[in-house]
Amino acid sequence: MNLWMDFRHALRIQRRNPAASLIIVLTLALCIGANTAIFSVVDATLLRPLPFPEPERLARIVTHFKGKRAEGDQVEQNGRAWELIREHATFLDAAVYSNGASGVNLSAAGQVQHVQQQRVGAGFFRVLGILPQIGREFTAQEDHTGGPPLAVLSHALWRQIFQEDPAAVGQSLLLKGEPYTIIGVMPESFHSNVPADLWTPLQPSINGEGGGTNYAVAARLKADATWAQADGQLESIGAPLFKNVPQGSSARLHLISLQDGDTQDLRKPLLILWGAVGLVLLIGCANVTSLLLAKAASRSREIATRMALGGGRSSIIRQLLVETLVLAILGGAAGLLVGYAGLQGLKKLAADQYQMTASAHLDARVLAVTVLLSLFVSVLAGLFPAIEAGAVDLRTALSEAGGRGVSGRRKRWSRRLLVSGEIALAVMLLIGAGLLVRSVAHLYQLRPGFDPAHLITASFSLQDARYSDGAHVTQLYDSGLARIRALPGVESAGATLTLPYQRGLNTGVKRVDGPQADTDWQITNFDYVTPGYLETLQVPLLRGRLIRASDGPKAAQIVLVTQAFAKQFLSGQDPVGSHLDFGNKEIREVLGVVGDVQQSSGFGDFGPLAPAPDVYVPVAQVDGGFFKLVHTWFDPSWVVRVAGAPASVIPGMQNAVSAIDPLLPIAEFRTFDDLRRQSVSSERFQATLLAALSGLALVLAIVGIYGLMSQSVVERKRELGIRMALGATVSESIREAALPGIQLALVGVAVGCLLAGLSAKVFTHLVWGVTPTDPGTYAVVAAGLVLVAALASLAPALRITRLNPADSLREE
Repeated sequence: MNLWMDFRHALRIQRRNPAASLIIVLTLALCIGANTAIFSVVDATLLRPLPFPEPERLARIVTHFKGKRAEGDQVEQNGRAWELIREHATFLDAAVYSNGASGVNLSAAGQVQHVQQQRVGAGFFRVLGILPQIGREFTAQEDHTGGPPLAVLSHALWRQIFQEDPAAVGQSLLLKGEPYTIIGVMPESFHSNVPADLWTPLQPSINGEGGGTNYAVAARLKADATWAQADGQLESIGAPLFKNVPQGSSARLHLISLQDGDTQDLRKPLLILWGAVGLVLLIGCANVTSLLLAKAASRSREIATRMALGGGRSSIIRQLLVETLVLAILGGAAGLLVGYAGLQGLKKLAADQYQMTASAHLDARVLAVTVLLSLFVSVLAGLFPAIEAGAVDLRTALSEAGGRGVSGRRKRWSRRLLVSGEIALAVMLLIGAGLLVRSVAHLYQLRPGFDPAHLITASFSLQDARYSDGAHVTQLYDSGLARIRALPGVESAGATLTLPYQRGLNTGVKRVDGPQADTDWQITNFDYVTPGYLETLQVPLLRGRLIRASDGPKAAQIVLVTQAFAKQFLSGQDPVGSHLDFGNKEIREVLGVVGDVQQSSGFGDFGPLAPAPDVYVPVAQVDGGFFKLVHTWFDPSWVVRVAGAPASVIPGMQNAVSAIDPLLPIAEFRTFDDLRRQSVSSERFQATLLAALSGLALVLAIVGIYGLMSQSVVERKRELGIRMALGATVSESIREAALPGIQLALVGVAVGCLLAGLSAKVFTHLVWGVTPTDPGTYAVVAAGLVLVAALASLAPALRITRLNPADSLREE
């Protein structure tokens, strides 16, 4: 009964001072909403068990490297490692699969479309614990080089093409240029680690694709096995693979949870953001605590009167906690709305890079966390003010009649400490956001190395049986480019394996001649291109010549190198005329040096975008085996330069390609602005969210300073009036009133910069073009926050200009 009366009284109190209550509710709504949105994503990707039976027994087999300076996990294996695991890992039921999806051409039921295929080994669905809804999965007898062409459909594709007809199993569809037999359909609830429309046999081997680290391996612990047993066995099995590891380093096969393996790229950014939003919550709690202290100080006579009339301290503390709880409930309810809106924006922002976030939503689990968070905030923010208010000195509080005396003077230090702490945490977040924003700005400002204006690209799949030899691929490019170049408005056109801003194909290369001839393989990016491609991009020719139509299969084997390649590998000799060995007796002569373009290298420490070493070879000099291998991973692209708007040629390009091959759909049209935006989507996601959170933290900190200084001016009104009556000037009084806020800001900024410096290591490998301890970022944040804090302190201090010293003397 008493608790119900406390609730009713708490509601009356909030209605008595609606402005202060509204500020507190809005503060809590923003902080709780931000935490709700981020937690929804963290829960869906990192905390919630995978949607498979006994997910705690699912593992990913990785290679754990430990060196003198670094330690980490490589999540993919080569074919030899998979063979050892398959034959000797008796504690595990393991399956191999491709860690990504690739686009392929599909023709079925009169529809031609580009779909996403994931290649998986026999037992993949069994290991995950979810078998096809209809039909079966691949067997070990089918999953080998030269095995039968089979497919398992996703439920969505089955519905789209066959209208959920069970008779689809056993039928054929034209996939990758040849008939594939449908042997199964997965349940609607099944989702792999990457979005896929269908699954085909991986057919692993130790050659070709299997010669590199291109396979992922999932495993399920058998019923009688433990993690320690399986991990120890893997270390023993993998020992022959790592005999040549350099001295001082070590490597071994190792088990991690499947969830950790699937979220490896997402984990660190999300944990940083989760920590950041936690700091925002602390800042909000400090702000609310400061406001509640101010409210309690203004109610000291009321509280003292209640205690003098027999009210116990415990009842006073309970009443104030209930008042805070009411505010927290209102803030939590509003926070759910803020969290829902924030989650939709967050999923949209993450769609390009982190597709796993699409499963995040507000459910009962998130709702329960929001309720607990609201209760936590009510205790964290309300307990200290309630205890402080309950410790009021009755004689002092009752003797401070009207405006005489300074109410709550002895409590002022606690509010100042809270505000200073808010500023310190805000500085940490602002510096982190500043570093990420500067990093993204650096990536956007990188010189492309070509002219991206008026260019349009169109990607397509050549992972197709009809294009398994060089003659058919070359004929496609020749015919396609002839038609595209004849389109109205087209100035030039070409084709390439990979585009600027994309991940390139990594391959080995040796220098054959010159003072730096190699005995070991070096790594470079590798592209095949058609004549006219570099001219279309307007990549500058620095030395020698470009690729010509005469560079055919019977002509001398040639290669063009980029400036970065020449600088790194051919700096001690004339690049033009040098010879490079690409393996399999493929020795090419360098006939030209061209400018660098920005790429995602996939090797080294170049960052998200960099002019990594690259080589270009004529498409006519590439053999069918190479085409079959690289088209498994990469979708080549047409590149067209137009006189007007790039989109104007899209219908003509579609018709031109369809006229040559009606079964070759274009997967996607993109401009180079689209490609650049996609290439830095991860960095943009992190920078945008941390900037938004730090902006919220800044607003909360400034509100805290403003509220503290406003209360201070009210409390010191009589004191400042007397000073002015005794000769102090208005400017001196304003300075006296504003100075404490500026001093608090200076202390908070100093502490915040120190904390940011101590946590700088967190941003290693997250920022590019700027160091984690960049003095410029620290200086701008510090100066900016002190300036804003000074303005927030000065605004309430200016009220002194309306103060009449004579009134203060008459009161005295």
